[in-house]
Amino acid sequence: MAAKGQKVGGKGSRSTLSNSSQAKGDPKNKKKVTLEGDDETDEKEGSLAYKVLSEDQCKTLLGQDVVEMQTTLCDIFKLHNYTTDLRDAGVLDYYTGAVWWGKEQGFQPQQLSGFFTVIHTLLDNVKEQHMAMIDNLREFKKMLIGIDPEYQEIKSAGLDFFNTQQAKALTNYVTTCLFQHYKLYELMFTQTQAEEIIGTDLEIETAKPANVPFPPPLDEGVSQEMFASYIATPPPTPEPEQVDKSEGGLAGEVEEEDKAKEELDAKLDTDIFSELTVDDVREVIESVAKGLLDPLQSEIAAKLREKENILISRINKVHKVAEEGSP
Repeated sequence: MAAKGQKVGGKGSRSTLSNSSQAKGDPKNKKKVTLEGDDETDEKEGSLAYKVLSEDQCKTLLGQDVVEMQTTLCDIFKLHNYTTDLRDAGVLDYYTGAVWWGKEQGFQPQQLSGFFTVIHTLLDNVKEQHMAMIDNLREFKKMLIGIDPEYQEIKSAGLDFFNTQQAKALTNYVTTCLFQHYKLYELMFTQTQAEEIIGTDLEIETAKPANVPFPPPLDEGVSQEMFASYIATPPPTPEPEQVDKSEGGLAGEVEEEDKAKEELDAKLDTDIFSELTVDDVREVIESVAKGLLDPLQSEIAAKLREKENILISRINKVHKVAEEGSP
Protein backbone atom coordinates (compact mmCIF):
# COMPACT_ATOMS: atom_id res chain seq x y z
CA MET A 1 0.00 0.00 0.00
CA ALA A 2 1.19 3.53 -0.68
CA ALA A 3 2.57 5.61 2.17
CA LYS A 4 1.09 8.94 3.21
CA GLY A 5 1.98 11.77 0.83
CA GLN A 6 2.61 9.46 -2.18
CA LYS A 7 0.29 9.83 -5.19
CA VAL A 8 -1.67 6.69 -5.94
CA GLY A 9 -3.41 7.39 -9.21
CA GLY A 10 -5.27 10.60 -8.53
CA LYS A 11 -7.09 12.46 -5.79
CA GLY A 12 -9.38 10.30 -3.71
CA SER A 13 -8.35 7.00 -5.46
CA ARG A 14 -7.00 3.92 -3.67
CA SER A 15 -3.91 1.96 -4.75
CA THR A 16 -4.03 -1.75 -5.53
CA LEU A 17 -1.99 -4.38 -3.74
CA SER A 18 1.03 -5.62 -5.63
CA ASN A 19 1.57 -9.38 -6.22
CA SER A 20 4.77 -9.35 -4.24
CA SER A 21 3.09 -7.84 -1.16
CA GLN A 22 0.31 -10.43 -1.31
CA ALA A 23 2.82 -13.25 -1.61
CA LYS A 24 4.93 -12.19 1.36
CA GLY A 25 2.09 -11.50 3.80
CA ASP A 26 4.58 -9.93 6.22
CA PRO A 27 2.80 -7.40 8.47
CA LYS A 28 6.00 -5.35 8.76
CA ASN A 29 5.87 -4.70 5.01
CA LYS A 30 2.25 -3.57 5.11
CA LYS A 31 1.74 0.16 4.75
CA LYS A 32 -1.34 2.18 5.53
CA VAL A 33 -3.37 3.63 2.67
CA THR A 34 -4.28 7.30 3.14
CA LEU A 35 -6.30 9.74 1.09
CA GLU A 36 -4.83 12.99 -0.15
CA GLY A 37 -6.61 16.33 0.06
CA ASP A 38 -8.19 16.09 3.56
CA ASP A 39 -10.75 18.80 4.10
CA GLU A 40 -9.80 21.73 6.30
CA THR A 41 -13.13 21.44 8.06
CA ASP A 42 -12.18 17.95 9.26
CA GLU A 43 -8.96 19.36 10.71
CA LYS A 44 -10.89 22.08 12.52
CA GLU A 45 -13.32 19.56 13.91
CA GLY A 46 -10.46 17.42 15.16
CA SER A 47 -8.73 20.36 16.89
CA LEU A 48 -9.42 20.99 20.58
CA ALA A 49 -9.07 24.75 20.14
CA TYR A 50 -12.16 26.95 20.46
CA LYS A 51 -14.31 24.13 21.78
CA VAL A 52 -15.05 25.85 25.10
CA LEU A 53 -13.57 29.33 24.80
CA SER A 54 -13.91 31.27 21.57
CA GLU A 55 -11.06 33.18 19.96
CA ASP A 56 -12.45 36.57 21.11
CA GLN A 57 -12.84 35.32 24.67
CA CYS A 58 -9.25 34.06 24.72
CA LYS A 59 -7.92 37.38 23.44
CA THR A 60 -9.92 39.21 26.10
CA LEU A 61 -8.63 36.97 28.89
CA LEU A 62 -5.01 37.31 27.79
CA GLY A 63 -5.28 41.10 28.09
CA GLN A 64 -6.67 41.12 31.65
CA ASP A 65 -5.22 40.91 35.13
CA VAL A 66 -6.19 38.13 37.53
CA VAL A 67 -9.14 40.00 39.09
CA GLU A 68 -10.67 40.96 35.74
CA MET A 69 -9.96 37.44 34.48
CA GLN A 70 -11.90 35.94 37.39
CA THR A 71 -14.86 38.24 36.72
CA THR A 72 -14.90 37.33 33.02
CA LEU A 73 -14.80 33.58 33.71
CA CYS A 74 -17.54 34.02 36.32
CA ASP A 75 -19.77 35.60 33.65
CA ILE A 76 -18.91 33.02 30.97
CA PHE A 77 -19.68 29.95 33.11
CA LYS A 78 -22.44 31.53 35.27
CA LEU A 79 -20.59 31.01 38.56
CA HIS A 80 -22.19 33.96 40.35
CA ASN A 81 -22.66 32.11 43.68
CA TYR A 82 -18.94 31.58 44.29
CA THR A 83 -19.06 33.64 47.50
CA THR A 84 -21.46 31.16 49.18
CA ASP A 85 -21.32 27.97 47.08
CA LEU A 86 -18.22 25.82 47.61
CA ARG A 87 -18.53 24.10 44.22
CA ASP A 88 -18.76 27.34 42.26
CA ALA A 89 -15.83 28.74 44.23
CA GLY A 90 -13.67 25.66 43.56
CA VAL A 91 -14.48 25.57 39.84
CA LEU A 92 -13.87 29.31 39.42
CA ASP A 93 -10.54 29.07 41.23
CA TYR A 94 -9.56 26.07 39.05
CA TYR A 95 -10.41 27.91 35.81
CA THR A 96 -8.81 31.20 36.86
CA GLY A 97 -5.57 29.52 37.90
CA ALA A 98 -5.38 27.61 34.61
CA VAL A 99 -5.97 30.66 32.40
CA TRP A 100 -3.47 32.74 34.40
CA TRP A 101 -0.88 29.98 34.08
CA GLY A 102 -1.49 29.87 30.31
CA LYS A 103 -0.95 33.62 30.13
CA GLU A 104 2.34 33.30 32.07
CA GLN A 105 3.47 30.64 29.59
CA GLY A 106 2.92 33.07 26.72
CA PHE A 107 0.22 30.98 25.01
CA GLN A 108 -1.45 32.28 21.88
CA PRO A 109 -5.29 32.43 21.79
CA GLN A 110 -5.42 29.07 19.96
CA GLN A 111 -3.08 27.42 22.47
CA LEU A 112 -4.95 28.92 25.45
CA SER A 113 -8.27 27.69 24.09
CA GLY A 114 -6.92 24.18 23.47
CA PHE A 115 -5.35 24.04 26.93
CA PHE A 116 -8.60 25.24 28.52
CA THR A 117 -10.52 22.56 26.64
CA VAL A 118 -8.24 19.96 28.22
CA ILE A 119 -8.63 21.15 31.81
CA HIS A 120 -12.38 21.75 31.33
CA THR A 121 -12.87 18.23 29.95
CA LEU A 122 -10.90 16.60 32.75
CA LEU A 123 -12.83 18.48 35.43
CA ASP A 124 -16.12 17.71 33.72
CA ASN A 125 -15.22 14.01 33.82
CA VAL A 126 -14.98 14.30 37.60
CA LYS A 127 -18.05 16.48 38.03
CA GLU A 128 -20.57 14.91 35.65
CA GLN A 129 -19.32 11.40 34.90
CA HIS A 130 -17.67 10.70 38.29
CA MET A 131 -14.77 9.13 36.41
CA ALA A 132 -12.02 7.39 38.36
CA MET A 133 -8.55 8.91 38.30
CA ILE A 134 -7.07 6.06 36.20
CA ASP A 135 -9.73 6.49 33.52
CA ASN A 136 -9.31 10.25 33.55
CA LEU A 137 -5.55 9.86 33.11
CA ARG A 138 -6.21 7.71 30.07
CA GLU A 139 -8.46 10.40 28.62
CA PHE A 140 -5.75 12.96 29.21
CA LYS A 141 -3.20 10.72 27.51
CA LYS A 142 -5.45 10.40 24.46
CA MET A 143 -5.65 14.18 24.11
CA LEU A 144 -1.82 14.46 24.03
CA ILE A 145 -1.44 12.09 21.07
CA GLY A 146 0.00 13.71 17.96
CA ILE A 147 2.16 16.41 19.56
CA ASP A 148 5.45 16.38 17.57
CA PRO A 149 4.80 12.75 16.46
CA GLU A 150 7.74 10.47 15.68
CA TYR A 151 5.82 8.96 12.79
CA GLN A 152 3.73 10.97 10.37
CA GLU A 153 1.07 8.25 10.31
CA ILE A 154 0.01 9.11 13.90
CA LYS A 155 -3.18 11.13 13.85
CA SER A 156 -3.30 14.18 16.10
CA ALA A 157 -5.87 14.29 18.89
CA GLY A 158 -6.26 18.05 18.51
CA LEU A 159 -3.27 19.58 20.33
CA ASP A 160 -0.80 19.59 17.43
CA PHE A 161 -0.26 23.36 17.92
CA PHE A 162 1.86 22.57 21.03
CA ASN A 163 5.47 21.45 20.94
CA THR A 164 7.08 18.83 23.16
CA GLN A 165 8.30 21.26 25.82
CA GLN A 166 4.91 22.90 26.10
CA ALA A 167 3.26 19.50 26.36
CA LYS A 168 5.56 18.56 29.25
CA ALA A 169 4.75 21.83 31.06
CA LEU A 170 1.03 21.25 30.45
CA THR A 171 1.29 17.74 31.85
CA ASN A 172 3.11 18.93 34.96
CA TYR A 173 0.50 21.62 35.56
CA VAL A 174 -2.48 19.27 35.17
CA THR A 175 -0.81 16.73 37.44
CA THR A 176 -0.13 19.34 40.12
CA CYS A 177 -3.46 21.19 40.09
CA LEU A 178 -5.90 18.32 39.40
CA PHE A 179 -4.59 14.80 39.79
CA GLN A 180 -2.74 15.47 43.06
CA HIS A 181 -6.02 16.75 44.54
CA TYR A 182 -8.31 14.30 42.77
CA LYS A 183 -9.91 12.95 45.95
CA LEU A 184 -10.64 16.49 47.06
CA TYR A 185 -12.45 17.30 43.80
CA GLU A 186 -14.40 14.04 44.00
CA LEU A 187 -15.49 14.90 47.54
CA MET A 188 -16.48 18.42 46.52
CA PHE A 189 -18.73 17.20 43.68
CA THR A 190 -20.30 14.27 45.55
CA GLN A 191 -20.92 15.65 49.05
CA THR A 192 -23.59 18.20 49.92
CA GLN A 193 -22.36 21.44 51.42
CA ALA A 194 -23.59 22.12 54.95
CA GLU A 195 -25.55 25.33 55.28
CA GLU A 196 -24.81 27.63 58.19
CA ILE A 197 -27.06 30.51 59.16
CA ILE A 198 -25.29 33.22 61.11
CA GLY A 199 -27.44 35.78 62.90
CA THR A 200 -26.61 38.91 64.84
CA ASP A 201 -28.86 40.52 67.45
CA LEU A 202 -28.59 44.29 67.59
CA GLU A 203 -30.17 46.14 70.51
CA ILE A 204 -30.97 49.81 69.97
CA GLU A 205 -31.97 52.17 72.75
CA THR A 206 -34.24 54.99 71.67
CA ALA A 207 -34.71 58.30 73.43
CA LYS A 208 -37.79 58.74 75.57
CA PRO A 209 -40.52 60.99 74.13
CA ALA A 210 -40.43 64.58 75.36
CA ASN A 211 -43.50 65.48 77.37
CA VAL A 212 -42.46 69.13 77.53
CA PRO A 213 -41.56 71.54 74.75
CA PHE A 214 -37.94 70.54 75.23
CA PRO A 215 -36.41 67.54 77.05
CA PRO A 216 -34.56 67.86 80.35
CA PRO A 217 -30.91 68.91 80.07
CA LEU A 218 -28.81 65.86 79.26
CA ASP A 219 -25.56 67.07 80.84
CA GLU A 220 -26.99 67.29 84.33
CA GLY A 221 -29.48 64.45 83.93
CA VAL A 222 -31.93 65.98 86.39
CA SER A 223 -35.66 66.46 86.24
CA GLN A 224 -37.27 69.62 84.96
CA GLU A 225 -38.37 70.60 88.46
CA MET A 226 -34.84 70.34 89.85
CA PHE A 227 -33.47 72.21 86.88
CA ALA A 228 -35.96 75.06 87.25
CA SER A 229 -35.43 75.31 91.00
CA TYR A 230 -31.64 75.14 91.33
CA ILE A 231 -29.96 75.35 87.90
CA ALA A 232 -32.00 77.61 85.64
CA THR A 233 -31.22 81.32 85.61
CA PRO A 234 -33.68 83.15 87.88
CA PRO A 235 -36.07 85.62 86.29
CA PRO A 236 -34.92 89.25 86.19
CA THR A 237 -35.69 91.49 89.18
CA PRO A 238 -38.69 93.76 88.50
CA GLU A 239 -37.87 97.42 88.12
CA PRO A 240 -38.86 99.68 91.03
CA GLU A 241 -41.85 101.94 90.60
CA GLN A 242 -41.18 105.48 89.66
CA VAL A 243 -41.58 107.88 92.58
CA ASP A 244 -43.21 111.21 92.14
CA LYS A 245 -40.48 113.78 92.73
CA SER A 246 -42.86 116.62 93.54
CA GLU A 247 -42.91 118.19 96.97
CA GLY A 248 -45.95 116.21 98.07
CA GLY A 249 -44.37 113.00 96.92
CA LEU A 250 -41.15 113.73 98.76
CA ALA A 251 -42.97 114.53 101.96
CA GLY A 252 -44.95 111.29 101.79
CA GLU A 253 -41.79 109.33 101.11
CA VAL A 254 -40.08 110.85 104.14
CA GLU A 255 -43.02 110.01 106.33
CA GLU A 256 -43.02 106.37 105.12
CA GLU A 257 -39.32 106.08 105.82
CA ASP A 258 -39.79 107.42 109.31
CA LYS A 259 -42.57 104.96 110.02
CA ALA A 260 -40.45 102.08 108.74
CA LYS A 261 -37.59 103.11 111.01
CA GLU A 262 -39.86 103.35 113.98
CA GLU A 263 -41.29 99.88 113.33
CA LEU A 264 -37.80 98.46 112.90
CA ASP A 265 -36.61 100.01 116.11
CA ALA A 266 -39.62 98.64 117.93
CA LYS A 267 -38.92 95.14 116.62
CA LEU A 268 -35.27 95.39 117.59
CA ASP A 269 -36.21 96.43 121.10
CA THR A 270 -38.29 93.31 121.53
CA ASP A 271 -36.77 89.78 121.58
CA ILE A 272 -37.37 88.26 118.10
CA PHE A 273 -36.63 84.70 119.11
CA SER A 274 -39.15 84.84 121.90
CA GLU A 275 -41.91 84.96 119.31
CA LEU A 276 -40.72 81.81 117.49
CA THR A 277 -42.46 78.52 118.17
CA VAL A 278 -41.05 75.00 118.00
CA ASP A 279 -42.70 74.42 114.61
CA ASP A 280 -41.17 77.61 113.25
CA VAL A 281 -37.70 76.53 114.32
CA ARG A 282 -38.21 73.03 112.82
CA GLU A 283 -39.42 74.52 109.56
CA VAL A 284 -36.41 76.84 109.34
CA ILE A 285 -33.96 74.01 110.02
CA GLU A 286 -35.64 71.71 107.46
CA SER A 287 -35.59 74.35 104.76
CA VAL A 288 -31.93 75.16 105.37
CA ALA A 289 -30.97 71.46 105.45
CA LYS A 290 -32.96 70.77 102.30
CA GLY A 291 -31.27 73.58 100.46
CA LEU A 292 -27.83 72.34 101.49
CA LEU A 293 -28.30 68.56 101.24
CA ASP A 294 -30.44 68.14 98.09
CA PRO A 295 -27.60 68.88 95.60
CA LEU A 296 -25.28 66.61 97.57
CA GLN A 297 -27.90 63.84 97.60
CA SER A 298 -28.39 64.10 93.83
CA GLU A 299 -24.63 63.86 93.23
CA ILE A 300 -24.30 60.79 95.49
CA ALA A 301 -27.27 59.11 93.75
CA ALA A 302 -25.69 59.69 90.32
CA LYS A 303 -22.40 58.15 91.44
CA LEU A 304 -24.21 55.14 92.93
CA ARG A 305 -26.08 54.57 89.65
CA GLU A 306 -22.82 54.74 87.71
CA LYS A 307 -21.16 52.15 89.95
CA GLU A 308 -24.26 49.97 89.78
CA ASN A 309 -24.14 50.01 85.96
CA ILE A 310 -20.45 49.05 86.00
CA LEU A 311 -21.11 46.11 88.33
CA ILE A 312 -24.06 44.94 86.21
CA SER A 313 -21.95 45.02 83.02
CA ARG A 314 -19.19 42.98 84.72
CA ILE A 315 -21.73 40.43 85.96
CA ASN A 316 -23.16 40.13 82.41
CA LYS A 317 -19.67 39.53 81.01
CA VAL A 318 -19.05 36.79 83.59
CA HIS A 319 -22.35 35.12 82.68
CA LYS A 320 -21.54 35.37 78.97
CA VAL A 321 -18.09 33.78 79.44
CA ALA A 322 -19.64 31.03 81.55
CA GLU A 323 -22.27 30.29 78.88
CA GLU A 324 -19.65 30.16 76.10
CA GLY A 325 -17.44 27.83 78.14
CA SER A 326 -20.24 25.44 79.00
CA PRO A 327 -20.62 22.46 76.51
